[in-house]
Amino acid sequence: MSERVFHVLMVEDNPNHYKILQRFIKKSGKPIEVDLVPSAHEFFNVFFAKSYDLIMLDYNLAQFTGLSILKKLNELDVITPIVMVTQQKDPEIAINAMKMGAVDFIIKSKENFEHLPDKIIAYVTEYENELANNDLFKLRRQNLLRNGEVRELIRYLITNKQFELNPKSSTYHYYAPGHVELEMEKETLDKILQVLTVNRMMVKKPIGVKVTCPRCDGDDVVTAPVCPKCGGKVFVKNTSGGDAPLRCLSGCGAAFDEVKIAYRCNSCFKEFPQEDSRYKHVYVYQVNTQMLEELKQVLVSSDEVQLWEEKNKQYAENIEQTKKMHEEIRTQLRALVEQQIKKS
Repeated sequence: MSERVFHVLMVEDNPNHYKILQRFIKKSGKPIEVDLVPSAHEFFNVFFAKSYDLIMLDYNLAQFTGLSILKKLNELDVITPIVMVTQQKDPEIAINAMKMGAVDFIIKSKENFEHLPDKIIAYVTEYENELANNDLFKLRRQNLLRNGEVRELIRYLITNKQFELNPKSSTYHYYAPGHVELEMEKETLDKILQVLTVNRMMVKKPIGVKVTCPRCDGDDVVTAPVCPKCGGKVFVKNTSGGDAPLRCLSGCGAAFDEVKIAYRCNSCFKEFPQEDSRYKHVYVYQVNTQMLEELKQVLVSSDEVQLWEEKNKQYAENIEQTKKMHEEIRTQLRALVEQQIKKS
């Protein structure tokens, strides 16, 4: 089994501090990878694109303070552990950060950064243990699984032992766990996966990079090798002599050693050279196996709650129908009495 790598997102506008931390991580030999973002805007773009084990948040940023980001993360119900780092030795900042959920407050210094690799692993390990055992977090997960679509997705993955959810393409409206197609609107599924990832019920890991079309941003792109001189698509083996093994038949007749890589988008049919292509990360979503047994139990309990709610709803509907029936009977009796009175 491969060694676990701890993924840290560092929000820091001074790249020198990032380099210092990287140097101490390398020296420690700890399996820690740190991504750097210099601003709050970039932080929110990057954070939701990958699963991070820890956030290191600088207090002094160009446009925002670390506390404002911390406040926003609280509003989004993000439960990733956060460490506030700063050069200011202000106890008021530390108190506010801890009140808002930061797991620690660190003054920037060589000595503190030297011990950070060990602390990072300790922070994450301790927080994950709390996450697994804390009743409040368990209640949050139970409430999440009361959502029908969330519950059915988790049930589907666990029942079929498909603990990995692999997005096929942004141009399709479904994802494929393993080789089984899961039919669900992509927008709906994306929202569910984001919520599950933020709450650590699933983990989002990058598995590669895909070429995307510069026109429509679609990723249904295929390679289309062309002549390096004229861009023509028709070429054959060069039989007219010379060292070049290929020859263009599209018009220029040039002989060449290697074709030029180009691409064609199957969505909008645009053809474009390699230098114009765009790229995006491809991710896989994995069920958090550390919570697997709990998720199974929560599924059972949520099913029981759902059954109770359905019975309660049916009971309420029966009562309402009984009331209507009684009202109809009273109306009919009243009409009969009025008729008898008129006859008499």
